[in-house]
Amino acid sequence: MTERKKVIVVACAGMDKPVGSVTSASVFRVVEELRPQSVELVCLPQLLAGVSSQNDLVKNFPIITVDGCAERCATKLVVKSGGKIRGRIMVADSAKKHNLMPESASHIGSSGEKLAEKIANEIASMIDVLTQEA
Repeated sequence: MTERKKVIVVACAGMDKPVGSVTSASVFRVVEELRPQSVELVCLPQLLAGVSSQNDLVKNFPIITVDGCAERCATKLVVKSGGKIRGRIMVADSAKKHNLMPESASHIGSSGEKLAEKIANEIASMIDVLTQEA
């Protein structure tokens, strides 16, 4: 894979909320199983802290943001950092759309797992489109 064909995912870090836990489950499934050669995660706290390696990724590659709730922390931070968002997912909206709600932040349950799988597949599809454009 050439560097141009990499897509960066910036995801919500809201582990205290069920949708934040679904967000994590979704993006880790993409990174570990679905598109490990085409994607890299940016650490939201490191981006917030201004770590140069994370800022460079955000500024130089297409971005997909995955936000858990209406606060849209990942999206706001990418915009503030000068990144170009090419795809966005709002987990709370996906939960309503698919009528799948996670049980809790510490245990998303089977409904949350199904939701995470749907979102992971959506992210993978976005990655496929973005890597074809590169």
